[in-house]
Amino acid sequence: MIFMGKINTLLFDLDGTLIDTNEIIIKSYLHAFQKHLPDVIINRQTIIDHIGPTLEQTFSLYTNDLCTVQTLIETYRTYYSAHEHEYFSLYPEVIETLEKLSNMGLNLAIVTSKFKTAAWPSFVHFGLDRYFDVFVSLDDVTHPKPDAEPVLKALSQFSNVESAIMIGDNHGDILSGINAGILSAGVAWSIKGENHLRQVSPNIIFASMASILEWVKKINKEG
Repeated sequence: MIFMGKINTLLFDLDGTLIDTNEIIIKSYLHAFQKHLPDVIINRQTIIDHIGPTLEQTFSLYTNDLCTVQTLIETYRTYYSAHEHEYFSLYPEVIETLEKLSNMGLNLAIVTSKFKTAAWPSFVHFGLDRYFDVFVSLDDVTHPKPDAEPVLKALSQFSNVESAIMIGDNHGDILSGINAGILSAGVAWSIKGENHLRQVSPNIIFASMASILEWVKKINKEG
């Protein structure tokens, strides 16, 4: 594990970590399946289990036809774009915490498994672009999370990384951090639950956004 100095770099997943997009994700999946694979029996819990990996990875579990996969993705994205503002919201304490982390001069990055065109609207809608200098999306990598590449891509864009942590709500977020050799954390508000995240052994589970700030202060003071 790379831990050579104070924590000065925090990488965040976006959906399910900073922005609660769970409901629009579920509805978009249901819409795509009902329209193109009506014989597939799928429920909310199954879709929740699929949250995290890329759309291509998830839809490929249900059909080997690449054209159908692309059609499913397009239908998903169209529905998502048309209805996302009806369902998404920030998790508690997100703005307050990011403001304080930014004022501390820390490196802040987004590392998402969505394409930028899909992730950017909600990101700027809530003004999160004020706090992040780096934004790594699916467009920017060959191998998405849980591969190390997205995390390493984000880290490479900062000139002064001492120690870093990857924070997210899915196995892929945690494993991407682990695979990149940095600290990793889960968030207790993950729709999949804290016990699910502990299966991949994150260094810490944060109970709230505010607890991230307190942890950074504590670690850096002790360091």
